[in-house]
Amino acid sequence: MITKQALGSTLFGMADILRDKVEDYKAYILSLLFFKRLSDNYEWENKNAIAEFEKEHDRLPTIKEEAVIYKKKHDFKIPEGCFWKDVREATIDKKNEALHRAVNGIADANVDKDGKFFLKGVINTVRWNEPAPDGSGGKKLSPDVLSLLVSYLDAVDLSNKNASVDVLGDAYEYLIKRFADENKGGTTAGQFYTPTEVRDIIVRYLKPQTGNMVYDPTCGSGGFLIDAAKYCKLNYGNQKAIRLFGQEDVWNTWAIANINMILHGMDAKIEKGDTILDPKFKEEDNELEIKKFDLVMANFPFSQENWWKNGEPKKDAKGKTVNKKDGSPQLEYPGKEDFSDPYERFVYGNPPFSNGDFAFLQHIVASLKDDGKAGVVCPQGVLFRGQPEKTEEEDGQNRKADDEYLIRRGFLQGPIDSNGEFTAMHNIIDAVVVLPGNLFYGTTIPGSILFINNNKPEHRKDKVLMVYAAKEGWYREEPNMNVLMPHDMLRISTILESWGDLDIAKEHIATQKTRLWALIQEDLGYKLSEIEEYYQQDVETLTARVEKLNKSITEKKAEGKKPTKSETKSLDTASAALAKLLSQKADKILAAHEQAAKERKAIDEVEQELLNMLQDPELRKRYFSVVDMEELEENEFNLNIPRYVDTFEPEEEIDLNEALKEFAAFVDAENNSNNSIINLTNLFAGAN
Repeated sequence: MITKQALGSTLFGMADILRDKVEDYKAYILSLLFFKRLSDNYEWENKNAIAEFEKEHDRLPTIKEEAVIYKKKHDFKIPEGCFWKDVREATIDKKNEALHRAVNGIADANVDKDGKFFLKGVINTVRWNEPAPDGSGGKKLSPDVLSLLVSYLDAVDLSNKNASVDVLGDAYEYLIKRFADENKGGTTAGQFYTPTEVRDIIVRYLKPQTGNMVYDPTCGSGGFLIDAAKYCKLNYGNQKAIRLFGQEDVWNTWAIANINMILHGMDAKIEKGDTILDPKFKEEDNELEIKKFDLVMANFPFSQENWWKNGEPKKDAKGKTVNKKDGSPQLEYPGKEDFSDPYERFVYGNPPFSNGDFAFLQHIVASLKDDGKAGVVCPQGVLFRGQPEKTEEEDGQNRKADDEYLIRRGFLQGPIDSNGEFTAMHNIIDAVVVLPGNLFYGTTIPGSILFINNNKPEHRKDKVLMVYAAKEGWYREEPNMNVLMPHDMLRISTILESWGDLDIAKEHIATQKTRLWALIQEDLGYKLSEIEEYYQQDVETLTARVEKLNKSITEKKAEGKKPTKSETKSLDTASAALAKLLSQKADKILAAHEQAAKERKAIDEVEQELLNMLQDPELRKRYFSVVDMEELEENEFNLNIPRYVDTFEPEEEIDLNEALKEFAAFVDAENNSNNSIINLTNLFAGAN
């Protein structure tokens, strides 16, 4: 059986073949991987089924029996002529056409009980036979490149015989992360990938339970849903103990999410469409009522402009479009007097059309059951944007409360009716975690996590936990973005889990240390596999060259001949190059092990740090605060973290006695220098 580290690194080698050949090469790789998995497993299941029949009946099945066996054995249908071998064996000039025909044949052959073609747009999302855009008559993806890609992947058996569902699914996720890492600064990475560390914090705080329905309204590649199912497998032994639902608006990303679910062997319903304009999950008996879920996890598009698609380009006096600094048009929006959401999600107020943060948040709240919970990645602006009402007597103004202020206040106190009266007093905000800036793919906007709970415990109903996780040194800086390390995750999760209770913190840390050490070891495995693959071809080439030169020289000596200077020099050069390469490889392997050891040590250090902090009231203020409703009201429902947590770095303490000694020594040294100068001056003056 292949390991997920080895499979992940091998599959990523496909990127080297496709890079710079097509725009969105991840879709090509992931789609081809999915097709080969279906084909390999189909044939493996056939062989297994026949072997089982023969063992049970002591004979081979008839043609009719064979057909019945095959029909029962497979989750997916693959028509004749649509297998991997049909593509592999096609001539180069027919390779694109053969692959196009195969994936579309599979898409057309798989229909569920409701008549839905559930693999359409999933397995055939890539147009393999697309003509080149230059009109040359060739293919957009060169047949030579496709042939090389097929040959590369052909060497890997992707059936259950060699790659289990867990291994294949985890390797697929590894590929997705690598694609995101390659495009850290670009916008596309953020469309489909949320950092694993952030997902982990959210899933473990929400704790999916057996029988839960879990929903992600902007699911990307489906990471939150996969993690929720993995949590259930770890805790209840069954990843299908929960039901998974997601919606995604980008076609390729929607396809990636569906493939992700299938490769992980999960039952999930992933719908395509705009979640705000066209929510797909609604109650069966009412098309205008949003479906309710036990848990919602999401990382929606930050501060999406024109989320209702009703903005029009602004015109100047001459009728010319007014553009923003980035060249895009400024938009004007109609008034909200006549606006109403047909799904009645905006019970806390209508969000500004220019920013969709509170539109997504209210959709999430509307999607929760009465005892539902949510963990949502948000821009930090949702914590403080918007101003409360101010009268002329208060500050010389006569200002109405902003929409965003009213919505945030509603989350903390309850919705109001058209007369401004509370329809219910209900605080649904459970906790706020402020994260380091530049943590998310495709945006530098500082992020946070908002935890929502429709049924908070009695002792927390009027309280909000505020966690400050953006302290310098509590994350690792990398090119283009920052990263949460395992010990940073431990710090955040311990505060969330304990709410300041030392005993709960001790218990949580004990369970998490083992898990985080395992994650560090798993990451080390991937790094070592990457190092091995990076150097493998060059090492093999140089080793073969050294062996060949050695053999040639040895044979000459055996014949009594003396090797030429050129042969000796070539051997020395090749041997030196090989030694240098092996030394570089060894250095990288050592560095990877040292980094893993450093991370394990950091977990122990953070454990002690947390235990010390929880016993020191002054230190606690720099990490978190449990804020009651009275304090929130005093701060006009502004959730900006510095209002509640001491985010300022303490100045370094100075030993006054030691400082005075140093100062006295400095004065003495200065006096000695002055005396020396005076003596030298007098000496020169006497000499003159």
